[in-house]
Amino acid sequence: MNRIPIDISKSKKAKKLITRQWFLEKIFDYLLPLMLVGMFPFIAIMEFNSNLNKDEPIGLSLAFLIFTMIIGGLMIYSIFNVYKLERIKGISRGKNSNLIKKIAEKNDWNISANNQQIAIINFSWQDSGTDWGKQMTIIYDGTDLLVNCISFGLHSSPSPFHWFANKRKVNKLTTEFENGIKNVLQQRV
Repeated sequence: MNRIPIDISKSKKAKKLITRQWFLEKIFDYLLPLMLVGMFPFIAIMEFNSNLNKDEPIGLSLAFLIFTMIIGGLMIYSIFNVYKLERIKGISRGKNSNLIKKIAEKNDWNISANNQQIAIINFSWQDSGTDWGKQMTIIYDGTDLLVNCISFGLHSSPSPFHWFANKRKVNKLTTEFENGIKNVLQQRV
């Protein structure tokens, strides 16, 4: 079962997942995480400014400011890339689909949907540990695959705070898929 409804044709064109959601849901997907991420740099800037105005030592507040800016930058990057689709070169739609099934079986991943246009792999919260589940979306685009992995928070809301862990899942699929293609091509020869 899909947790988020996806518009496949628009997603292929935009090279990111385009979901069918209410306008307010789309705003909250970005607004709430940005507010949360922006809160810590704001506090750090206020503390740094306060130390400057009071002629107090600024070393600790400067270190805190730099740390929050780096973490904030990484989180903003993840917020704006949470729906990005990565392209993986494939062979043919049928062979690509078979390879995805083999990879999912090998890794004990649950394929909840698989048809000519899309494959959905759901990971339970027990597999991911720090979130309420993940969903990997694989869109078949000609001979290529477009892949995205999203983590979910409480009440199945997409969470950008697990982007780096999701990226590792996509990289794992990419590596195993490319190795599978090499094996298929070697068997042809």
